Amino acid sequence: MFGLGTGRRLRGTAVWATTTLGLGLLLRWCAPDLSGGAARGFDDLLVAGCAAALALCGCWWWLVTSVVVVQVWRSPAPGPTPGVPRAARRVLLVACGVALLGAAAAPAPATPGVVHHDPDRPTRSALQGLPLPDRPVGGLRAPQPAPASPVSPVAVVVAPGDSLWAIAAARLGPGAGDAETATYCRRLYLLNRTTVGDDPDLLRPGQRLVLPDHPTP
Repeated sequence: MFGLGTGRRLRGTAVWATTTLGLGLLLRWCAPDLSGGAARGFDDLLVAGCAAALALCGCWWWLVTSVVVVQVWRSPAPGPTPGVPRAARRVLLVACGVALLGAAAAPAPATPGVVHHDPDRPTRSALQGLPLPDRPVGGLRAPQPAPASPVSPVAVVVAPGDSLWAIAAARLGPGAGDAETATYCRRLYLLNRTTVGDDPDLLRPGQRLVLPDHPTP
């Protein structure tokens, strides 16, 4: 298996050989127009001039190709060549397999003691001392709902003359019927049976009775 340098050199040699073959064919094609007799008309002279210009262009391209191919053979990252147009050099380098062209082909050597800063981009020293944004530690966590505060039950203190029925009627309001009042009275007694005792009709003043949550059944 060939290395990258060997493959690049082989491609450069193939480019140079192809250019040489093309130049030979071009000169052979232009030879009849360049080797005419002394007696020529204007048309013949014009054709001969065009053929000469074409042959000169072919020879110039062959010279440019030879110079670039020699550079590819000598260096893996050839630099700019005086007298060779940039566009022609770019085409030949691509044909020879050189991926990076021009100044980008050769990596810039590190200069000891000198640090290059791009004026359009902030440097690290310019960012020193600035506060960093807060970031969560340990990953993101779903917000926890706030614990519900305990709701103290509604209670009533028994006054002299009170009964479960009177307390239930006062709790439900004047619009409650007898059946609704009886149901609520039964719930009130069951909720406070330990305080009232076995007799629901016997209430003592000062007793604290807890009212049911909902006044309606």
